[in-house]
Amino acid sequence: MTTRRYRAPLRWAIFDLDGTLKQARDPYVYLHERLGMAEAAAPITEAGLSGRIPYEEWFRRDVGLWRGQPVARLQALLREIPYHPGAREAVADLRRRGLRLAILTTGPHFHAEMVAEELGFERVVANQVGVQDGTVTGEVGRVIPLGGKGPALRELLEVWGADPAACLAVGDGESDVPMFREVGLAVAVCPESPAVRQAADLVLESPDLTGLVGALLALDPHLLPPPVR
Repeated sequence: MTTRRYRAPLRWAIFDLDGTLKQARDPYVYLHERLGMAEAAAPITEAGLSGRIPYEEWFRRDVGLWRGQPVARLQALLREIPYHPGAREAVADLRRRGLRLAILTTGPHFHAEMVAEELGFERVVANQVGVQDGTVTGEVGRVIPLGGKGPALRELLEVWGADPAACLAVGDGESDVPMFREVGLAVAVCPESPAVRQAADLVLESPDLTGLVGALLALDPHLLPPPVR
């Protein structure tokens, strides 16, 4: 656990998506399996994990498998991934307290945008999949590079004009650690490794987000603004 200076009350909150708000930790693997493409994706994954291809190329090849797929179909499959217990309620509580909310994920943008609309997030930063006339083209746009959530978060905070010390970040994986380092307070949700646990100020041992707001207020009663009814 780290020690840092946060500035209360917190005014901004940035959430990872996969494994933090929703139960599946890898939306690419999930979609490949649901689409019957797991065998075709296996050598791409192996090349990416071994470092034989850079992350951006890994993403491009993954997305290339979806060429011709209607985005609506992919979103319908992704919608079947359950939210973690308490996710909707925790996000709604933070919204009632006036926090401005964003999703920062290395997953595909059409998943993040769907979740943002469902839960009421203001902004989305995600990997951009090429889409034309509602169909995946196989091309890619902006890609958040491996370890790139830190710079992506800084860019988002600049757009907002946000004070990093008054920002909350919530994540579960090692890709979230650079994001944790940029904010006043970091929460690890059922962290996937000791490195994630060490980088966080607060750890939720269960993926259940029901207790998120209570845990924040237990840390400091003034950490969050009061809810607006």
